[in-house]
Amino acid sequence: MYLRSYLEIDEDKYRHNIRYLQQISGKKLIGVVKANAYGIGDVRASEILIEEGVEMLAVSSIDEAMHLRHNHIGCDILILGYTDREDLQTVRENGLSIVTVSKEYVSKNRDLLKGIKVHLKLNTGMNRIGVRPFEAKEVLDMLLECGADVKGIMSHYTSSDDNEEVTEKQYELFKETVLSLNYPFEYVHIANSDGTVHFGEDLCTHCRPGLALLGLSSYESKLEPCLSLYSQVVDCKKVPKGEKVSYGGHFTSDDDYIITLPIGYADGFLRNNTGREVYIGGEYGIIAGSVCMDQMMVKVSRPYETGEKAELLGPHIDVRKRAAENGTIPYELYTDISDRITRVYVSDGKIVKILHPRFS
Repeated sequence: MYLRSYLEIDEDKYRHNIRYLQQISGKKLIGVVKANAYGIGDVRASEILIEEGVEMLAVSSIDEAMHLRHNHIGCDILILGYTDREDLQTVRENGLSIVTVSKEYVSKNRDLLKGIKVHLKLNTGMNRIGVRPFEAKEVLDMLLECGADVKGIMSHYTSSDDNEEVTEKQYELFKETVLSLNYPFEYVHIANSDGTVHFGEDLCTHCRPGLALLGLSSYESKLEPCLSLYSQVVDCKKVPKGEKVSYGGHFTSDDDYIITLPIGYADGFLRNNTGREVYIGGEYGIIAGSVCMDQMMVKVSRPYETGEKAELLGPHIDVRKRAAENGTIPYELYTDISDRITRVYVSDGKIVKILHPRFS
């Protein structure tokens, strides 16, 4: 039963996207696999990235980094978010890299930073974490004085999806700061997914794509979306005219065929999807009534057998359209998919691996 609803990952398309991003950027990639690699499974995504020549991965937190280490991912791993003081020994022991959250962070932890690999994070406009450009020289000196292993310098675009002027200003500030430091950084990086696809630049050594690895960008490209979310029919009935369907009775049958799919908002399929489309058997059914925690009902034009496959995201249900309908972005829809959903990896049209976190 745990295969009744599943996320299918096309590994061939994922590999294509890695190679395409390497080609168009002309730079090495830092593969961003935070948030379970945006839902597809961080371990398998990391394995593929390494097989395709990627030498560094990026995650959000130390628990994500250690999950990869525990699953035998031995390459360089950069923690993009805040790392607690009490975790710095674990960082050192496992060869992880951290970022400079702030000048104060470096000052308070200078007694523990010796030998730890650090990327100097510049706040060039995101105002999330990072060192202000005018503080960069002072913080770099602090890091070197306490014996930190300063490997890289980085920042993050705020608007690379829709504002070229802002992005260019950020890049110029980043470039000016990097050059002023006159330090031999091994890693210089600012470009996220859309920055990698759309903005060429002459300074950086690496790019940091995340969602683009899954085949999505705000710009025209040859990326190939590689994810599809499916469920399978577990019940089909003809509901008499006038009867209600689902919680609250917001849908009234007109002598409709109603199928039940074993997926709901606890699986990450938003309750707000009520009334949206599902693709099955060559037609677009309509989600009838409220999406339940574990199941949902769909109005269709004819009866379906138990086990017939329904597409919730994929070639016929574009994740960008579905995100827009929900007033959000594809990132949220993908990362919302919970660990109750099986991950099925395919290559050349054949299943090569099945992963269910609760059965592993």
